[in-house]
Amino acid sequence: MKRFFDFIGSFFVYKSPEPYQGFARFLETLPSRELKALAETQAHYSKKRLVQIYLLKNNYDNKFNNSKIQTK
Repeated sequence: MKRFFDFIGSFFVYKSPEPYQGFARFLETLPSRELKALAETQAHYSKKRLVQIYLLKNNYDNKFNNSKIQTK
């Protein structure tokens, strides 16, 4: 019975976002032209890639920087 209540209750538990996840989500709402300016690139990347490049260049998070993101 406890497992059943834990299962039902898990839908109501708040899970904190990872550091800078909210900021990255906000950046994705910006136009691509502004993201290119922030990321200091003229290459045609997706918005997610431009946000990753921007965050990497500005060293926002060590955990984020240690992930396997290739910008080339």
